[in-house]
Amino acid sequence: MGYEKVKDNIYFYTDPNFYDVVAGAIELPTKLVMIDTGINLIEIKEFREWVEKTTGKKFEILFITHFHGDHSFGNQVFSDCRIISPEIHLEYMKMLKEHFTPENIKKEQSRLKDPRALEGMEITLPTETFEWQFEIQDGDVKVIIKHTGGHTSDSSYVYCPNYKVLFAGDNLFVNSYPYGGHSSCNPETWLEVYREFLTLDVETIVPGHGPVTDKSYIEKEITFMEDFKETLKELASKGVAEEEILEECFQKFLPPQETDNEDDVPFRTSTVKRWYDHWVKGEE
Repeated sequence: MGYEKVKDNIYFYTDPNFYDVVAGAIELPTKLVMIDTGINLIEIKEFREWVEKTTGKKFEILFITHFHGDHSFGNQVFSDCRIISPEIHLEYMKMLKEHFTPENIKKEQSRLKDPRALEGMEITLPTETFEWQFEIQDGDVKVIIKHTGGHTSDSSYVYCPNYKVLFAGDNLFVNSYPYGGHSSCNPETWLEVYREFLTLDVETIVPGHGPVTDKSYIEKEITFMEDFKETLKELASKGVAEEEILEECFQKFLPPQETDNEDDVPFRTSTVKRWYDHWVKGEE
């Protein structure tokens, strides 16, 4: 586990045992805001205690960027807070709650490097929802959560213009391939979100996975996705068979690495397939 104060009022947690997944906190004049809750209940509880001790303030609000378990399984650590998300996110979380029986939680634990991570885990639902945008104001400091879609249909980002910080959720992976294999992933929307990020007055960008970065990394990701899109469409226009297109794009854009976990090749191949289905077949 690693956590640190990134800059004044911004705190950062990363879990190296699970794809460097990120959660973070914003210190407001009178309270703390949490963004995502990771997959390790023990560590996220320690992070909460550390930030509260460091700042002398209490967490009152939790924003969730999307429903994937590595960003929401720790929600129960913040069950005393307002838990805020898009309306569609609540529906996904209800499905997770139904799926993760004690038996399925044990199966999930078996996949993790730290089997204690989900000890006592209970899916905790949002307490408040919104459709597209929600804002809070504390003194002269504003924090915005905006529902955009992209990585998943419920994906959102959190932006504090006062502190010039953006929490991008899984619409940004740093030093990693961008997983986009969920059935609701829309890569064209994802590109639009990247372009929106560039319009924001930010100096610090906290991704969903990986180290803190800046706008220059967003520009690299736009180039990557545009090249991916162009290659898919060009091969399809030449009448290349789907199987060949998928294999060529897999090897060119998302080739397996020696450091991959056993899940990575399926994650990479599902990303190529989902982007092919959207950009070539026109599936939403």
